[in-house]
Amino acid sequence: MSATVTAEKATPPAPTRSRRMSLPRVLLLLSGALLALCAVRVITGADNITGSSQIAAALSLAVPIGLAGLGGLWAERAGVVNIGLEGMMILGTFFGAWAGYQWGPWTGVLVGVLAGALGGLVHAVATVSFGVDHIISGVAINILALGATSYLAKRWFEPLAQPRRQPQAVPGRGRPPVVHRARPLRRAEGRWRATTGSSSPTSPASSAAWSPTSRRSPR
Repeated sequence: MSATVTAEKATPPAPTRSRRMSLPRVLLLLSGALLALCAVRVITGADNITGSSQIAAALSLAVPIGLAGLGGLWAERAGVVNIGLEGMMILGTFFGAWAGYQWGPWTGVLVGVLAGALGGLVHAVATVSFGVDHIISGVAINILALGATSYLAKRWFEPLAQPRRQPQAVPGRGRPPVVHRARPLRRAEGRWRATTGSSSPTSPASSAAWSPTSRRSPR
């Protein structure tokens, strides 16, 4: 009996399979994805699906999603289920854009990072310090971030989008036209009527009949 117990203890444990994917499997998956993409292009007739602009746009749009997924992975490794990644990205984007408009791009990047980190700090304090459920805290951060940024966007960014009225400038000059108030010219009108017989000094007949010698009115 003791021999069987010692034999069972002496047997080595079975080797565990590694979950890491080998290089041939990775290459096989990439080849399958490329073949599927080419098949979709041939079937649908969308030739630009494999164009350089399409691939560049896909990569540029995938960077924020990849960074958010990386943040969620690190939070999961730390023991926190971070559902509020979307809200943190909204906070960082909004405050980064506002600070970039006010003080430049590098300040906007710094303020965006700090705003996203502040959202993560709120989630960590609520879940770790106060014991709030991780899912509830993450959903609350998403809702609050969306509502707060929508309200602040109407308050801060909508006045900037309204066009400003500028005074009309005279051709050849940089200043707006100045309108002077007309003064009554009763005496001059009387002289024009007596000399030319016209009721308005701006008429063509009156301008043709006017001369320096016809200043006196006939009696």
